[in-house]
Amino acid sequence: MQAEHVLIESTFNRPNRMKEIFKSVAKRADSKMRKLGRRKPRRTDSKRLLMENNNNDRHDERSVSQHVPEPPADLDQNLQQHLFKVQEAVCNELVRLGPLFETMGLMDCLFDCYHRHTFHHLNDLLQKVHSSQNCLVLMKWVLQTYPSAELLGHPDLQRTDPIKKVDSLLNQEWLQKARDKLLDNVEKEVRALLEKILQIEKKNQEDFDCEEAFVGFYVDTIQCIEAVPKEAQKISRKLSLDVRAVCFRELLTFLERYSTEQEEILVKKAKLDKPEMIPFFKTLTACSKIKLHVQTTTKDVKGCHIEEIMETLENMEDLTLTLLKQIVTDMAKRNLERYFKTENKHFFVFIVLIETYFSKDFCQDVKKRVMNEVYKLISHIYLKHLVRTSHSKLTKRWSPDVGQAVTEDAELLHNTISNLAPGVQQWNLMLLKIKELLDCQSIVAVQLTVASMQKECPTWREDQDLLPTLLRWKGLSGWRVKEVMNILPGQQPRSRSVSCFSWLFCWVSRESTITSREEDASDC
Repeated sequence: MQAEHVLIESTFNRPNRMKEIFKSVAKRADSKMRKLGRRKPRRTDSKRLLMENNNNDRHDERSVSQHVPEPPADLDQNLQQHLFKVQEAVCNELVRLGPLFETMGLMDCLFDCYHRHTFHHLNDLLQKVHSSQNCLVLMKWVLQTYPSAELLGHPDLQRTDPIKKVDSLLNQEWLQKARDKLLDNVEKEVRALLEKILQIEKKNQEDFDCEEAFVGFYVDTIQCIEAVPKEAQKISRKLSLDVRAVCFRELLTFLERYSTEQEEILVKKAKLDKPEMIPFFKTLTACSKIKLHVQTTTKDVKGCHIEEIMETLENMEDLTLTLLKQIVTDMAKRNLERYFKTENKHFFVFIVLIETYFSKDFCQDVKKRVMNEVYKLISHIYLKHLVRTSHSKLTKRWSPDVGQAVTEDAELLHNTISNLAPGVQQWNLMLLKIKELLDCQSIVAVQLTVASMQKECPTWREDQDLLPTLLRWKGLSGWRVKEVMNILPGQQPRSRSVSCFSWLFCWVSRESTITSREEDASDC
């Protein structure tokens, strides 16, 4: 039988010779089948399967093609259904013809014939589908359904183990073609979708009351670049990474366009007398969400334009935050300048303005980040206006106890910002120390208070001219200011003579620094 099999394979491309062999083999198969008491298969089934010609070195598989259904006209909409029909037809034929071909020792020929015709059909399908989704459907069918128990892995075929007999090179060649077409389709589809998202964003620039318009941009963008990689992951992690690389390449181009257009829009809005905050928060939220998505989905991935994407998003965030800070700075300067010159102390008017600007519900992480900068700016600007205004004038305009008035303002500011953004860093500590500083009656008390201000108040670290200016505002002379500042860590003594009091407070300051370092180390 093995000799016959070799002879058949050697004459596979010689139709006349094959007819003679077929008659001989079929006659013996008929005799064996009668002895086994089985139904005699139609000769035309095996004859059609074996008869092939050599036109351009390709086999004529007309008999096989009769059992494989033709693709429907609307293939993109009915691909899954068509593949199921192909699977059912091929599996049924292999199971039906298997016993006959096994008795003849021709199972390899049977599997090879159907295998080649199936992939010829798959090539045809690959040319006709037009979406990345259908490319993935085809690839999933080849990699998962084709070798499964529903087809080549069918229990009735396992005695001959067809999976090991088929030409795996056909699979590899087809999968490479499918991958290339998939990536090409992904590029086109993602580019078109991102362009549509950008156009929708332009139309929604003035839509401030619709939550969908606020979140739609980044939600749609993330879904656009995540959908196909997520589906590809079900097939292969490597395929998913290849798809994600294409998506990120398109995302980078998209973000560069978005940043350029959004910068122009935000710069114009920032110049308005009463700019609306929503466009700025919307931009910051979008950048934050997209950046977070890129970071979490590419932990083990290198390249794919990740660094360029992150840099583009961070630059956009920095620009937006800078514009927001400029708006707050201008607003605070106008209102606080008027506040420090007025006869009546109405700080709450400015507080109401802050609430009006930032009362809307935004992404809490973004809002906390913004309000932290707003709080820091207002505290700093308040202090600068305070030290520029004569202490004696404030006593007449506000109250004899200027320190208490400043404390009340500081507490009101903190409570307002904390209500808008719970958990925000406290930036009013230096303001709260004003009363303590004004109440100091000796240079020693001033030195102790200033040392604690330097240690506890981050505002001073932001602007190191504030402390000496504040001391002069309190009424200390120039040489007294130098004496106080010389004991602080990091300050160079301005005279050779150091009093015992200065030495004492240098020691106190040194102990505070050590304690601060220990606290920092424990925090780490």
